[in-house]
Amino acid sequence: MSRGTAVATATGALVAVLAGGAVAAVGTHRLSGVEASGADRTRAMSAARQIAVDFFAYDYRHIDADFKRVADESTGSLRTDFAKQSAGVRSLIVQAKAVSTAQVAAAAVVTASADSARVLLALNRTVTNTSAPKGQTNSVDLEMDLVRKGGHWFATQVKPL
Repeated sequence: MSRGTAVATATGALVAVLAGGAVAAVGTHRLSGVEASGADRTRAMSAARQIAVDFFAYDYRHIDADFKRVADESTGSLRTDFAKQSAGVRSLIVQAKAVSTAQVAAAAVVTASADSARVLLALNRTVTNTSAPKGQTNSVDLEMDLVRKGGHWFATQVKPL
């Protein structure tokens, strides 16, 4: 297995582990409450788009800052699980000099209230590293649950589809 494939596999495994832990921890979370205003839906969508890009984009030259940004945009068990799991792939990313870029291709709010939302996102991602200097491109579809605390939206679940 090439280093590039190993890094891509490790990153995919990180997403799967986080999603599994988040699903188990947040499985009973319901998106309820007062119906969201148009502005709330727009803010939730904007936050989800940024969090999704941050979740899948990283650069070995500032990986700690990239991981911190994702942790800061997450809450609950997702935040805890991400911090633990990202530490496990950090050295692989740095060793392979991996850089991942991500762009949101499409997004839609499934449901939203004044303090929670579920958003579906489709991303296009390219990972370059020492084994794949021209990059490997793939698409990622995911479902993200968010909660609003103190006026800011935080991810509580990121589930690959």
